[in-house]
Amino acid sequence: MLYPASRLYAGHMLLRRRYLFPMPYKAAFRVISIGNLTSGGSGKTPITIALAAALKEKGLNVVVASRGYHAAWEDQGGMISDGRKLLTDVSKAGDEALMVASALPGIPVLVGRKRKQVLLQAEKLKPDLLILDDAMQHLKVARDLDIVVFDSKVGLGNGWVIPAGYLREPLSALPENSIILLHSKNGHVAPASLQNTLLRTGLPLFVVHSSADTIISDGRMISPQALAHSSLSLISAIAHPSSFEASAQALALPFRKHYAFPDHFAFAPNNPDMNRFLQEARNQADELYICTDKDYQKLQQITLLKDRLLCLSLKTTLDPALVDKVMGVIDN
Repeated sequence: MLYPASRLYAGHMLLRRRYLFPMPYKAAFRVISIGNLTSGGSGKTPITIALAAALKEKGLNVVVASRGYHAAWEDQGGMISDGRKLLTDVSKAGDEALMVASALPGIPVLVGRKRKQVLLQAEKLKPDLLILDDAMQHLKVARDLDIVVFDSKVGLGNGWVIPAGYLREPLSALPENSIILLHSKNGHVAPASLQNTLLRTGLPLFVVHSSADTIISDGRMISPQALAHSSLSLISAIAHPSSFEASAQALALPFRKHYAFPDHFAFAPNNPDMNRFLQEARNQADELYICTDKDYQKLQQITLLKDRLLCLSLKTTLDPALVDKVMGVIDN
């Protein structure tokens, strides 16, 4: 029933991409966007972190910019890290932006949904390259390269555009200067049909791997085996909670329950679901809670969880050929 609306929306998005912003702002440095065509998360931010670190190792002066979704500085913009220290907290920066800044010492991180304003601010830093996290649908600024991420498990959904499907835009919307990444989490292999569909676009395709790697408590690494007899629960506010469960299962963590909140949830105490969680946490004083990198800074602000919070980090591995491909674009 929604298919006609889906076709209309797809047409609108194609017209928007081709004609709405014929002269986007061109920065004085290279700009790479890391985004997706699908609704919800595909693991863009861990890839942003891994690519920024790899390019810094190549000797480039890299800056990263995030939107700061639902954060106080989302509209006004600002610098949340100068590369030496964090300059603000999660309420102003947003969960993803602060996660990026915490993971990338030596790389300045900016925030703001008005991407032209962000690029103008970045000019003062004289970067060789700026990476825009989650900017696929932002067309007011020109990019030298679009890196488009697809989750190997979610893929294209049913192949239709919203509201009938999972895609924000049809595959035909992919810019010519794009690279496609298939993001494999915890060893999940994308079906051949998905790979063949993406290869038919004629664009370069690489596979990126992320896997559960480290458990951290107050800056200390903890062995999964040390938690074998602990009472554990998961808590997250991400687009695909099942992927977090898969990460915990990959490390054989025996979690009792998963408290899954909506993506970018602020964990505000005035929320009924949050109040129920806090009441359960009070009643189970020996329970430890495992969260994602993205949620760690927000949950640390809750006094009740301060000494009971563990962070499960993912390690993202890039194909060296991908880094070389990106370097080629920059050099050209």
